[in-house]
Amino acid sequence: MIDGFLGGSSLPALERSMQFMAARQKLLAGNLANAETPGFRPIDVDPRRFQGALREALDADRIDQQGSLAFDDTAPIAFTATGTELKPEILADNIMFHDGNDRSMERLMQRVTENVYAFRTASQLMRNQFELLNSAIRERP
Repeated sequence: MIDGFLGGSSLPALERSMQFMAARQKLLAGNLANAETPGFRPIDVDPRRFQGALREALDADRIDQQGSLAFDDTAPIAFTATGTELKPEILADNIMFHDGNDRSMERLMQRVTENVYAFRTASQLMRNQFELLNSAIRERP
């Protein structure tokens, strides 16, 4: 009974989304930490690749035995039973500085901010799903 409720809800998609965003946040934090390092090139994974894989998994309704959403691995993103493994690409969207770094603090902070807000939204949606489940268990709103 509980598996049907969890599998039919948005919880598996929210779980995978939060796993992706947490793994991506580590990359983005590393970019900020190394922004002034000579020769450092920022790395990232395009979130649109994840969104496409998520859309395909939801359309195919691929829920595995553990209640997680099963994905086809894309080139920069590999989905494991316990999380997400990212294979980032070097960002080359800025001019190269004299020290071999192509940093843009504005773009780095924009990526961090977008990722944080997406994670917060997913966590709030997940919290709402658990509150709904809790209300159903208690049989009162």
